[in-house]
Amino acid sequence: MESGTKIFAAASIGMALIILVALIIDSQIEPGEDNDILDVCLQDHSGGQHSHVTLKIEIRGSVLQVPEETGNEPGCMRGIHTHTTGEDAGLHIEAPSSMEARLEHFFEIWDQPLTESALVDATAQPGESVTLTVDGVLVEDFQNHVLEDGQYLLLELK
Repeated sequence: MESGTKIFAAASIGMALIILVALIIDSQIEPGEDNDILDVCLQDHSGGQHSHVTLKIEIRGSVLQVPEETGNEPGCMRGIHTHTTGEDAGLHIEAPSSMEARLEHFFEIWDQPLTESALVDATAQPGESVTLTVDGVLVEDFQNHVLEDGQYLLLELK
């Protein structure tokens, strides 16, 4: 074999190994470990991903309004944010490329608790729990629920 052919063969094998290792590492990421959306800071609405989710929060029957402009700071629009307030908050999921956006991500951006026993400023009393229904269907692992365009989420402490 000529030396140029050997170099080309070695480089090809090396590149194939790099790709194989990257695929193996990527396949080992468990659902709920992709937190890239938390690092998003956009200047405007020109991201590649743009979807909307409606979130209603009820604590013991009272509707909690998510504050307007949650996740918006001067010069930085976070990956999940709001623009207006109301009984049904419109969550905007925007990112430069497709990214996983989970309910827990929004609560982290909002800097509010979301656990099985705590929802925003309320703590579950004996016999109460936090539940999530998405388009009327109960979701077991609500913190890791992936937000998808057009969903209606009802998050309750009751």
